[in-house]
Amino acid sequence: MKIRLVLPILIALLVSSTSLAADYTWFSTATTTWKNSRRSEFLGGQLSTAILDSLDKIYEKSPHQYIVYELGAKRYVQVRCTFDLYEIQGDKLVNKYLYFNRGYTCGANSLVRDDTHYILGGHGFWTNHLDLLAFDELHGSWELVTTKNQPTDYFSAFAYQNTKGIFALFGEEFNQRKGLDVKKSQGYFLDWKTKEWLELEVKIEGLDLIDLFEKGGLYFIQTQDYAFWASTSVLKNIGWNLIEKETGKIFFFDAKNVDVGLGNYLEIVGNVLTYPAPSGEQKTLDLDEIRKKSKEVGFVRVKEVASFGMNYTWAYGLFFVVVAVGFLLVKKILPKKKIEETAEQPFKRLEPIELLLPFSGQLLTTETLDQLLGIDSQANFDSRRMKRARLINDINEKYFAQAGKELIVRDKKPEDKRYVYYKIQA
Repeated sequence: MKIRLVLPILIALLVSSTSLAADYTWFSTATTTWKNSRRSEFLGGQLSTAILDSLDKIYEKSPHQYIVYELGAKRYVQVRCTFDLYEIQGDKLVNKYLYFNRGYTCGANSLVRDDTHYILGGHGFWTNHLDLLAFDELHGSWELVTTKNQPTDYFSAFAYQNTKGIFALFGEEFNQRKGLDVKKSQGYFLDWKTKEWLELEVKIEGLDLIDLFEKGGLYFIQTQDYAFWASTSVLKNIGWNLIEKETGKIFFFDAKNVDVGLGNYLEIVGNVLTYPAPSGEQKTLDLDEIRKKSKEVGFVRVKEVASFGMNYTWAYGLFFVVVAVGFLLVKKILPKKKIEETAEQPFKRLEPIELLLPFSGQLLTTETLDQLLGIDSQANFDSRRMKRARLINDINEKYFAQAGKELIVRDKKPEDKRYVYYKIQA
């Protein structure tokens, strides 16, 4: 039995900066449903009904869910199950996505990090995936971000982020072509620094987590400081639950309703939720107050770290200490003569043009080109993109002087213009 995420706001949005700023705002509704609220504005007047009317006109024949959030000083709208990304300019919408691809992003988790828009995961009729896409504002397209040890055929709508990375819990491996349909009671963590996926350990006192799949649905959202879920199940320590995003501690508050997931809109400002109850009454829920009245019942943590009984920061510290001690021992033990011989015969590094010439006539992905240029180790997406652009410009200038043409040319495949490729034309 699948975890059922209740009406109309069933997809969790990860919209927060790496620092998880105090002005976290988030709004969700769906085509025309917001009109049932009879409100003239939302988010304290920052979101007008004129914007929602404009979206309804675009999607009236194919209703979608709208997600409104901030990046810097600007406000944006992502439309679920599409690649559309609108910037709100007064009472006007400007679609920053310049192509016409559809699908692939149904159920996806959207997030803002390092001043960049991202989409994580998605599902369809035949398969799930946990791909990470970054929005290229210069070219108006979404680009695939390569991650290490990425789970295959896996998707989770129960996703949130903290300053260290992204968590995806209670997901499902599904691929109809392989006959695969497996519920996962734990989850995965994407280390943002290394871009590596690691297994998570999730524990709740007195509960076998597989029961969450068999005996009750969850409605999940993310706020500034918490991952919050609500359930009407009778399971022990399950009702209203909070995960402190930075510590991983899980708390339980004894409430048995999912009203927050039944409304025709949801506003989040910081850790305060505003939504209409089934009766139509507007309700407010302050998760900071709920946290004070809750009891700690479990935790979420990275498996490798859990096995040493230490927190994430200490694990990194121990790793660097071990590396430093190892380096000093090797330096002391290695014969001096061997080091001198190595210094006399340095490794000859090929120039970038020489590295690229064997790929003449081929289309290289962004990740392959970054590896050839030696910049794939840079974790920051924007820094890597700027470095790539400068290197391409330098290489093309040098090659133009030699051969009268550019060596690297940006290209997009006509059948799928979501991704940028680089053609080597020696």
